[in-house]
Amino acid sequence: MFGQTIQKIRALRPSVRSLLFLYWINAFTTGLTGVFIQIFLYQKFTSISLNVLATMVLYSGIMLGFCIPGYFAARLRLNIKGGFIWSFVSTGIAIFALLYITSVASALTVMLLWGFGQGIFWLTVNTFELTETKDHERDFYSSVLNAGNQILGLAGPACATLLIWLSGIVLHLGTFTLLFTVAPSIYFLGFFCFSSIRDYRPKPLVWADVSHFFKDRENQYAQIYTAGMGFQQTLGITVTPLVILFILGTALRVGVYSTFFALFSAFCVLALANYRTHSNRLKIYGFTTLGLTIAISILGYLFSFAGLVIYTVLEGIFTPLNNVSSHVVDLASMEIGRKESDFYATMILRDLSLWFWRLLGGAVFLLALQFLQDEKGFLSFGLYLLAAGLVFTYLGAYFLVKKMQEN
Repeated sequence: MFGQTIQKIRALRPSVRSLLFLYWINAFTTGLTGVFIQIFLYQKFTSISLNVLATMVLYSGIMLGFCIPGYFAARLRLNIKGGFIWSFVSTGIAIFALLYITSVASALTVMLLWGFGQGIFWLTVNTFELTETKDHERDFYSSVLNAGNQILGLAGPACATLLIWLSGIVLHLGTFTLLFTVAPSIYFLGFFCFSSIRDYRPKPLVWADVSHFFKDRENQYAQIYTAGMGFQQTLGITVTPLVILFILGTALRVGVYSTFFALFSAFCVLALANYRTHSNRLKIYGFTTLGLTIAISILGYLFSFAGLVIYTVLEGIFTPLNNVSSHVVDLASMEIGRKESDFYATMILRDLSLWFWRLLGGAVFLLALQFLQDEKGFLSFGLYLLAAGLVFTYLGAYFLVKKMQEN
C-alpha cells in the first residue's frame, strides 16, 4: 500500500509536489501554534468572549489577505506566485509579535496580521491547486495532502509540547517564548519550493463574474455548503481548544494529549488514498460527517476526560477522512466560473461569502454567551452548534455534487 502511494507521489508533476510541500510547511507551523494561540489568549485575558472575537478578527484578516491582494493582482495582472513569500513573511512576523502583546487592542492587531498572512497563503495555494490539478486526480492528491497534514499534526503538537516544556520549566523564559520564536523560522523552508510552480496572472474581475456568482444554480447550492463551513470553522477553531484546556488544565497537558492518535489517522487516510474515487467521495463524506457529529455530541454531553478520550479516538479517525472529501468539494465550489473566464473570480467571491458566514457564526456564538453565563454550559452549546454546522455543511456538499453530476 505505502509503496504504491509513494510511486504515485513521485509520478506527480513537480509543481504539484511543490504545492504539497508548501501546504505541509503551513500545516506544520499551524500545528505548532494554532491550538496554543487560543490557549495563550485565554490564559492571558481569561475571556471566552475575547477568544471568539479574536477568531472573528483572524477570519476578517484572512478575508482581507485573500480578497484585496487577489483583486489588485487581477486588476494589475500580477503574478500570483509571489503571494507565497508575502504570506510566510506576514504570518511569521505575527506569530513572533504575540510575545509582545500587552492589551486587547494589540492582541487583535496581531490576530488581524496573522489572518492577513494566512489569507494571502490561501489565495496563492488555492489558485495553483486549481491550475495544477484536475478533478479526477484530486481525491488522491487530497488524500496524500491530508495524510501529511495528519502526520505533521502529530509532529507539530509534539514539538510544541517540547518547546513549552523547555521554555517554561527548564529555561524559565515563559511558557510560550520558545514556541513563538521558533515557529516563524519554519517558513524559510518554503523558499526551496517556489521554482517549479508556474506563473499565473489572473484576468481582471468584471461585473458579469459577480452576477454569475449569485445567479448560477451551482453557485447557489455552493452557498449552502459555504454557510455551513463558515459556522463550522469559527466554532472549531475557538471552542474545541478551550474545551480541551478546561478538561486537562494546562497547555503542557494539552500538548502531550494532542500527540496521540494522529499517526493512526494518517494510516486511515493513506489506506483509502488508492480506493477513494470521484464516485465514492460523497459517500465517504457522509459517513465521516456522521461519525464526527456523534463524537462532538458525546464530548458536549459528557464534558469529562472520558468524553474527551472517546471524542479524540473518533475525531482522530474521522476528521482526516472527512477533510479529504471536504477539500475536494472546496476546490469544486471555487471552480464554477463563467465560460468566458476561469475559476479566479468565483474563488475571490466565495472567500467574501465565507467571511460573512464565519462572522455570523461568531456573532451567534457571542449572543449565546449572553444567555449562558456558565462557561461549561456555554462551551457545551458551542460543541452542539459545531455538530449542527458539520451536518449543514455536508447537506450543502451533497446538493452541490449532485447538481454538478447532472451537468
